Amino acid sequence: MINLFEYQNYRDYLRAYYLEQKAEKKSFSYRSFSKKAGIQAASFLFYVIEGKRNLTKNSLLKISRALGHNREEADYFENLVFFNQAATIHEKTLYYSRIVEVRKPFDMQTIPLDRYDYYCRWYHSVVREIVTFFHFKDNYTQLANTLVPAITAKQARESIVLLERLGFIERDPDGYFHQTANVIGVHPSPSDSFIIEKFQMEMLQVALQAYHVVPIYDRMSSSTTFSVSEETFKLFKMKAREFRKELAEIARLDASQECVYQFTMNLFPVSRRISNEKK
Repeated sequence: MINLFEYQNYRDYLRAYYLEQKAEKKSFSYRSFSKKAGIQAASFLFYVIEGKRNLTKNSLLKISRALGHNREEADYFENLVFFNQAATIHEKTLYYSRIVEVRKPFDMQTIPLDRYDYYCRWYHSVVREIVTFFHFKDNYTQLANTLVPAITAKQARESIVLLERLGFIERDPDGYFHQTANVIGVHPSPSDSFIIEKFQMEMLQVALQAYHVVPIYDRMSSSTTFSVSEETFKLFKMKAREFRKELAEIARLDASQECVYQFTMNLFPVSRRISNEKK
């Protein structure tokens, strides 16, 4: 069964729904769906899917009921429709923020302030991920050399001790380490954000080193320069955060890990802001 929350375009969702129903029931058609939704035009859904017609508040509610949406799904579907059909950046920003709020989040453990030592060195997060696929007991030299760039055996030992003390990893009965939580996140206060910023700066240094030590086919780098309004900038930030969450969810479902990757996004001004009054 298709999952509405996986879609960011309601027309794609309706097309997938139609194809799924058609494959299960030969009698299913645009006409039968319109009848079920209480819409007179038999080809209405077809024209909507093809982008030749938009949905109004009234028609989207009828379609949502015909699709059998629960309350959360109906709310998500409505905001998704208005987001896709929005004509201005202000509208897109408004409805996208609502979509993010409604979409079902994956289970994430939030790190409390007293465990921020996790971010004091860039490699702690890497070691925590490595133990998901590297059967590690006590060979700290081997563990240290698994990282790129490599760390020392002493740093690897200290990292394991810290991760175990903070409760992020634990030993199984056979003596191997495993994660205690699949996905973790952090929500620092403004006064504590420097800890996370320092961690991110360290990761940027690692990213720079990757240009010299990692073959180009084993990494990805791209950049784009935009000139946008402040409203569009805010929408960019929301979409970037949502995309990062989507990648985290895909990684969470991966049962065949074999390497640790660091995904770093940067969005920052490279010019001063000039108001419309000065233009």
